[in-house]
Amino acid sequence: MIKRFLALGIAIALVGVVLGGCIRQKQEEAQLVNAVPMGDKGTYSLFLYLCGSDLETKQGAAGKNLDEILKADLPENVQVVVQTGGAEKWRSHDIPSDCLNRYLVEDGRLTLLETLPQASMGDGGTLRDFLQYGVEHYPAEKMCVILWDHGSGSIDGVANDQNFDFDSLTLAEIELALEDVSQTMTDKFEFFGLDACLMANYETAHMLSPYARFMVASEEIEPSGGWDYDVLLAAMADQSSSGREIGKAICDGYYEKCREKGQEDTATLSVIDLESMDELQTAFDEMAGEMYQDSIEPMGIQAIARSAYNAQKFGGTSGGEGYSNLIDLGHFADNAGNLSTAQSVLEALDKAVVYQVTGAQKDRSQGLSFYYPSYPDEDQRKRYCEEVCPSEDYRRYLEQAYTDIPEDPIQFTDRGSIREDGSFQIQLASSSQNYILSVSYGLMEYEVEQKDGSTMLTATLLGEDNDMVGEKNLTIHSNFRGVWVTLNGCKLYATMVEDNEEYTIFTAPIVLNGKPTNLRFAFLWDQTTEEGGTYKILGAWNGIDPVTGMSDKGITELRPTDDIQTLTYRQTVEVTEDGDVFYSEEERCLQQVPGGEYTITEEPLEKQDYAYQMVVTDIFGGRHTSYLAKMHMIKTPQELEQNPVEEGQYAAEAESVMETTDTLLE
Repeated sequence: MIKRFLALGIAIALVGVVLGGCIRQKQEEAQLVNAVPMGDKGTYSLFLYLCGSDLETKQGAAGKNLDEILKADLPENVQVVVQTGGAEKWRSHDIPSDCLNRYLVEDGRLTLLETLPQASMGDGGTLRDFLQYGVEHYPAEKMCVILWDHGSGSIDGVANDQNFDFDSLTLAEIELALEDVSQTMTDKFEFFGLDACLMANYETAHMLSPYARFMVASEEIEPSGGWDYDVLLAAMADQSSSGREIGKAICDGYYEKCREKGQEDTATLSVIDLESMDELQTAFDEMAGEMYQDSIEPMGIQAIARSAYNAQKFGGTSGGEGYSNLIDLGHFADNAGNLSTAQSVLEALDKAVVYQVTGAQKDRSQGLSFYYPSYPDEDQRKRYCEEVCPSEDYRRYLEQAYTDIPEDPIQFTDRGSIREDGSFQIQLASSSQNYILSVSYGLMEYEVEQKDGSTMLTATLLGEDNDMVGEKNLTIHSNFRGVWVTLNGCKLYATMVEDNEEYTIFTAPIVLNGKPTNLRFAFLWDQTTEEGGTYKILGAWNGIDPVTGMSDKGITELRPTDDIQTLTYRQTVEVTEDGDVFYSEEERCLQQVPGGEYTITEEPLEKQDYAYQMVVTDIFGGRHTSYLAKMHMIKTPQELEQNPVEEGQYAAEAESVMETTDTLLE
């Protein structure tokens, strides 16, 4: 299945007031003009907002970070104040789950300061009250805040309270809390940290900039082990440490913690100088204005959409995992050669991001992501524009690009036919050229039987790939090599998450120890090897909760003792003598994976017949399907095992075409 994507050769021509409820342009409103320290020189206060959520209930993850704090050699100049809540069950330290507790860390233990009635940790008022309490009772020269829990990006925010239907703190709620707290302060917070997934985004940094000097957060999902708090507290022992130095220590400690667990490949953590955000805001607004002007023409939207499509992505990027719609701001600007303002964004971003760590599969990340609806959800986009968007021009771009979408932006002149060489092909009309974002294909293994005059086709979807051949006249044809990815020999329902010249990341649904999740793995390109590269398992990730929008925290490492089943979906299509088509309910199919060390390999396909369908994704996220081709294997599994097909050869040929554009399975 996996092969360097042959350039489709489609000749694609790449050539300040926000709505009510939005994050406001409030730099001029900040009350912290004099910046007078509120405590003795060299003192620190750390206010830890510990929303345990299901991470504590299921794994005791919050308690484990508390253990790190309590075991640390706490410097005399440092005060740590903790508020707990948000979990149905606390697994350690005798923390109750039916109320909110505030503690002071002293002498290696938690000293109870006060108990409060139950309230949602996902409510801005709860955060405000805690910070006001901390600032009033434990002021210091440098006061720092950390929000601990799940994070879901700029729209759904952070800190999901399990006791209140996973209610979360939105950016607007955090802003209002900080606006109130700032009225009682004479200085900014030294740093504002988010030990949570997906929160190192432009929107969050923009919101925090009037209230803190530095932000520490991750663009990507974080392992549930979170930050290394021993390292963090040790950095505060140096009484001259600023948020920059402390943030650097947090990043290095976090990366080392990930490395020790074998989870460093997708790790990211950034330190943002929030006092440099004015320049970045100016550059972002200018780029957004140019994007808006370009979006008046489809060709301009296409160039922008392709820059986003090729940018480093974070969180969920597939139907199975959900869509975070977060891409790296710097990598987007790198790709956007059509935008004259992109360089200014890169220069301002370089000043704002003063330190970062990145793993091998996130090495294009440059410290801050931003929301871009590569796979748009209309309700999500509206929420972003109405509640979050930090730029009027960017809001105008999103409305221009994603409203009044043409009814049929992709037109086929050939929706599916058989070429002389036996491959399956489609051809797109020239009018489609400015709307094409990507082309892929879905592969299904199937069996056919005749029953009572009807043709019954039972298909199991194997996933999607983009190994095809494109020509300049907008013709694309199949490149069927007769192999597919497997986990210890069991076929995976695999779809691509991210693709570039160094690696490709995939996701596949599995059942891990009795619970559904998603297996993430990567193909690392290496032309010095006979196979052109190697596969590496990244781990299992639960994805985004479809109800709460909550992103699961962390990737789980696979262990030889794990019980794993691959999960695919089967569906039957009945075609009657009259040509009517009927679809059965989809059926979940589980296959037990042999235990031991888990590895990803490409294995020859063993069935004789496969259904093959191309999918053209337009620049608005719409999907347009070809007819369905029946592909018949002309190579046996034994032949493919001994002699893989060479460039330009096929393991199967198109035998017939069914003139239906319905997809068997989504």
